Amino acid sequence: MTGFDASSSERYSGLVLLQAMLEQSPEGSVGLVERRVRVFLDAVDAGFFFPGRRLPAVPAELRVAGRSLQARLQVVDLPVAALDVLGGMLADCRQHEVLFHAAHAMLGQRELDLLSERGVRPAAPEEPPFAAEFPENLGGNHALLVEIEFAQPVQPEVGQGLLETLALWDALTLAYRSDPEDAVEVSGAQAIFNDPRTIHYYEWIWDNADAEAWDLIVNLCCAWHETLPIVRVHFE
Repeated sequence: MTGFDASSSERYSGLVLLQAMLEQSPEGSVGLVERRVRVFLDAVDAGFFFPGRRLPAVPAELRVAGRSLQARLQVVDLPVAALDVLGGMLADCRQHEVLFHAAHAMLGQRELDLLSERGVRPAAPEEPPFAAEFPENLGGNHALLVEIEFAQPVQPEVGQGLLETLALWDALTLAYRSDPEDAVEVSGAQAIFNDPRTIHYYEWIWDNADAEAWDLIVNLCCAWHETLPIVRVHFE
């Protein structure tokens, strides 16, 4: 593991302005960066950075012009370390020969360089309102299983939305390199309801991704728990 510091103690409420400017890059580079930013915006909405959230009354905005991209959103209690996840996803774009002129976030009068690695990622609550079970040792296993057990059966139409939200995690894990010299390899994800109360999420390939990324799933489950009580989250 890289030893990311997991912390959500520093939080921000207000307008967040995201800007990225690319150098001359291969075709499709702007589209790739746009998709990464959209995943981040959707992740804020979903609860991956719990207790942070977007103000529901103020829609997020995302605009692309040439090789520049700008996004705006109003947030409440967003861990500042959430911006490090976005920065990690953007830095991973370099694996696809994307060249950045600059990428930064404005939090009021404070500017953060999104391409400067601070070694910080958002933390999960110390005592989530459900059982959270983690393996003591991964033992070189390069696959991952996550089970999320709800207190009551989940209606199929609701469950489908939960599975689609959970799928955002694949892109978020790109910000969690165990080895800074190698890209994260996470693929082959399969998410189903094993029974009406339990999500079974399996990653066939889970390599060079730091286990601190699991905190994002715990956070997501804390957000879900507010309307759909959860009994247990299990990682192996």
